[in-house]
Amino acid sequence: MDEYREALEYGTKQYADVFALLTENGFQASFTQTGGMCAAIELYVDEERFALVTEDDGPLEWERSEHHGWAVGVYEKADTSDAVIFETVPDDSPAALLALLASVRTLLAQTQSG
Repeated sequence: MDEYREALEYGTKQYADVFALLTENGFQASFTQTGGMCAAIELYVDEERFALVTEDDGPLEWERSEHHGWAVGVYEKADTSDAVIFETVPDDSPAALLALLASVRTLLAQTQSG
């Protein structure tokens, strides 16, 4: 279990700039793995949903230097088989992630109101 915790701490350190920016913008985030040590950043959405931040084409790279784009998938906690929203952007900057999260937030609001 120590190796698992150490791996998550390593991933958190690799994306420290992203976590700082997310926290500054009001997001509750943690580094996680989705199975088979596939990395992701998990975001709290609400009591019924969560979001996973990954690469635009698969799991989040463990090495920040290998990161190349963002994806955000929003999932229902009761059924995680398919994302209810999934958006990507090829830009790997933290600012691009914030813009993507704003887009996802807008889509979430539209699905809830309509």
